[in-house]
Amino acid sequence: MTLRSLAAAATILAITCLCPTELHASGDQAVLVDANYVQPVRWNVGASLFFSRDDVKNSEGGSGIIVGGSVGAGGMQVWGGKALLGDVGNLDVRGVVTRTWDHPRGASANSTYVGGEVGWGLGARVSVGYAKRIRGASTDDDHIVTWGVGLEIPVWFR
Repeated sequence: MTLRSLAAAATILAITCLCPTELHASGDQAVLVDANYVQPVRWNVGASLFFSRDDVKNSEGGSGIIVGGSVGAGGMQVWGGKALLGDVGNLDVRGVVTRTWDHPRGASANSTYVGGEVGWGLGARVSVGYAKRIRGASTDDDHIVTWGVGLEIPVWFR
């Protein structure tokens, strides 16, 4: 992993953490463990941290900050953004940094992409997004459409 990849990941996490969300004692936090198939990373496993000032578990939902990462056969990803949790599922919008390895799916090998995605799920999660290559040799287009399907399991704590 290059220094630029780490810097980009740290920037996304810093921006996400500086969003105007205050955590209170009454708020909820969760670790979301996930297993997905994502283009270009392929099969991967990861985890997210969700922070909310709302009492999400005992109400009709709420919003909060989500940060996380995953590693897979074709590369790794880090993300940060906003999530809305409710009775009809979870909706999130994320900024994503993807670093590909030797054999990604539909992207240049050994490259770094920056983009965003929108996801929805209720146990199972689907996502679609867009990313631009910012570093690495071009063997495919500089822009890629990303997508993913997988499972997300929340573990709540206060």
